Amino acid sequence: MHCHDSGHDVAIVSYNQGITYSLVYSVNCFFTLVELPQPDMKECYYIKMQANVHLVKSFTQNPELGSPTGVVLDFDGNLVDTHMQQIATKLNFAESVFVSPAEADDADYHLRFFAPKGEVDLCGHATIAAFHTLREQGEIQMNDTSDSVALVQETRAGKLAVTCYSDGMVVMNQKAPEFGAIEGDRERVAQMLGFSLLIGDSETIFVDELPLQIVSTGTPKLLIPLLDTQALHMIAPDLQEIKIYCEETGARGVYPFATNELGQPADFYARQFNPLADENEDPITGVAAGALGAYASKYALLGGKRKFIVAQGYNLGMGGDMFVDASDGVRVGGYAVSYGKTRIALDADN
Repeated sequence: MHCHDSGHDVAIVSYNQGITYSLVYSVNCFFTLVELPQPDMKECYYIKMQANVHLVKSFTQNPELGSPTGVVLDFDGNLVDTHMQQIATKLNFAESVFVSPAEADDADYHLRFFAPKGEVDLCGHATIAAFHTLREQGEIQMNDTSDSVALVQETRAGKLAVTCYSDGMVVMNQKAPEFGAIEGDRERVAQMLGFSLLIGDSETIFVDELPLQIVSTGTPKLLIPLLDTQALHMIAPDLQEIKIYCEETGARGVYPFATNELGQPADFYARQFNPLADENEDPITGVAAGALGAYASKYALLGGKRKFIVAQGYNLGMGGDMFVDASDGVRVGGYAVSYGKTRIALDADN
């Protein structure tokens, strides 16, 4: 019997008739039983570590819809940055989220968000998925005397409040709105969205009295007000041009939207394109909906309404509804549903 300390856990390796077996287990990350040739007795090595991943759809209660997210509860601290990136890359969702104990006394959980190509500061649908999973796994207990529990998450965007409601709704506070540059080159934006080829006159597709503006409540998005939902559905994006635009301006995606002329259930329909993160089209984007809520409030859309429903992703068959409250800061909420689990094998020394 021989032990090797990886810095995360201790592997117990046994030798039996020339075959090496190793097994390490923890609640959320564990090592698989592996058969190896007889090693040098001075050393033993980890071969494969696996992480348990909860699969969740956010902003829906229908497992056939919504934005998929991988949620990993890493309370033992087994995972390092390269592990998280491997998991996110293998899952290939828009983002995956990793939950660990909070570092500060005034926070409850530490959340990190990884896209397939790298870490991001904040992700709305992954936050909803994470707190849904925490509650489902019994980590968050509802208060018998209240219909909600108030919590705080640590993120790269800062400490942000999250409220879990007894009906399953999760609502996250976003950062104070930052209103950035107004884009004056409407023809360029029209070409990025493919409208110059489809319609010819780019001025007819935008709402003339509203600016095309970069707004952030955690991640900067170029908000693009379109005349109607028909124009929204006609978008044929030039992803390379959108990528170049985002690299030049610092936007992390473009977010064309239109007022729902039919009224309920949604106030706005929207789409997001963010090729910087390998997201040709993101099905549902909570931080973009938050930016839209701030924008709608600032420019008094819908008669000065401060609470909105933003629908996104239905054109992809992955639709969901985001509840946005811009009456005091910006809050974005929604429901989530679990649809399975998986295990991702990793190189333990990576």
